[in-house]
Amino acid sequence: MNIFNIGFIVIILAYSLLILSYAYFFTKLKRNSLDYQIVNHIKVSIIIAARNEAHCILTLLLSIKNQNYTSDSIEIIVVDDASTDDTFKTVEKFADQYPDFNCKIIRIEEDSIKPTYKKFAISKAILQSKGELIITTDADCCVGPYWVSGIVNYYQQTKAKIMVGMVAYQHDTSVFQKMQHLEFLSLIASGAAAVESGFPIMCNGANLIYERKAFDEVNGFDSNVDYASGDDVFLLLKIKKHFGKESVFALNDRNTIVYTEAKKTFPEFLHQRIRWASKTKGYKDVAILMVAGIIFLFNACILFTFVLGIIQHEFLKLSLILFIIKLIVDFPILFGITGFVNRKDLLLYFIPLQIIYLPYVLIIGTISNFVSYQWKGRKIDK
Repeated sequence: MNIFNIGFIVIILAYSLLILSYAYFFTKLKRNSLDYQIVNHIKVSIIIAARNEAHCILTLLLSIKNQNYTSDSIEIIVVDDASTDDTFKTVEKFADQYPDFNCKIIRIEEDSIKPTYKKFAISKAILQSKGELIITTDADCCVGPYWVSGIVNYYQQTKAKIMVGMVAYQHDTSVFQKMQHLEFLSLIASGAAAVESGFPIMCNGANLIYERKAFDEVNGFDSNVDYASGDDVFLLLKIKKHFGKESVFALNDRNTIVYTEAKKTFPEFLHQRIRWASKTKGYKDVAILMVAGIIFLFNACILFTFVLGIIQHEFLKLSLILFIIKLIVDFPILFGITGFVNRKDLLLYFIPLQIIYLPYVLIIGTISNFVSYQWKGRKIDK
C-alpha cells in the first residue's frame, strides 16, 4: 500500500470518526429538566448590536417584551453602530412607548479611521450592563416567550460560565433558502455537539449567554480586536481555556431557539460566509484547527478525485465511493438537528446540498483569507 492510499484512508477515517462522534454527542446533550417557574430570578442583560436594522429590530424587541419572565429582571441594551437608517429612532420610540420596560440605546458614531465593529459595540454595552448574565442576540432575530426563562433555568442547573444556544431560520420560502437553512443547521448541530464532547469549536452570537464576571475575568475581546467577526467564537475559546471545558454548555431546549432569516440573494450569503470564515486566521485552539483541516481535506479529496476522473476514469469510482461515505456519515447529525427544530422537510435537499457543498467549502475556506467583504454597508478589508 503506497503513501497515497494510506493518506486517503487516514483522511476518510478521521472525517468519519469526527462527524459520527458529533452525531453521537448531539444525542447526549443535557436537557433542561426543570419547569419554568423560576424561584430565584436573576438579572439578565440582553445586548443587541445593531447597524441599519430599522426594518426588523422592532420585531425582536416586541418578542423580548413578551417574555414569560419578570420584566424588572430584564434589561435591553441596544447599541446603534453608526446606522445610516432609522434604527436609533425606532428603538427610542419603542422605549418611550413601553416606559415600564427597561430598554435603552447607545449611539456609536462612525470612526472614519477604523470602523468599530461588533466587538466594540458589545463591550460598550457590557460596561453599562447590570445583569449577572449577558445574553447576546442579533437585531434580525426573534425569540419565543420562554427564551429567557429557559436560559436562566439551564444556568441554575449548570452554573455554566458560557452557554451556546441554538439558532434556526424562519420564513425560508425559496429552494436556495431551504438549502441554506439545512447547511446552517449542520453548523449549529456540530457546534453544540462539539461543546458536549468537551472540545467546543463554534457558536453563534445570535444566541450566546455568558456570566458578566467571566467576561471581565478573561478581559472580554481584548486579544481579538483586529478581527471584524468573531465576537462569539473567540470569547468561547477564551472562557474554555481559562475556566476549563466543564464551564461550557450547549442549550438543549426548543424554547430557547432563536430564529433569524436566511439570506435572500447569493451575494448576501457569500459575504456572510466569508465574514464567518475570515476569523479562522485568529484561531490558536488545536481542536478547532484540526476539525477545519479534516473537513477541508476530506471534501478536497472528493473533488480532486472527481477532477482526476475526467482524465483517468478509474478515479471516478473512488470519487463516488468517497461521496457515498460522506452521505452516510453526514446524515445522522442532520437527521437529529432537523428533528430538534421540527424541520424534517429540509432533508429533501440533503443530497443536492452535499453536491454543492463540495466546491463551496473549498472556495469559501480559501478566498476568505484573501478577499474583502461587505457587511452592513461597510467594506471589510483583509
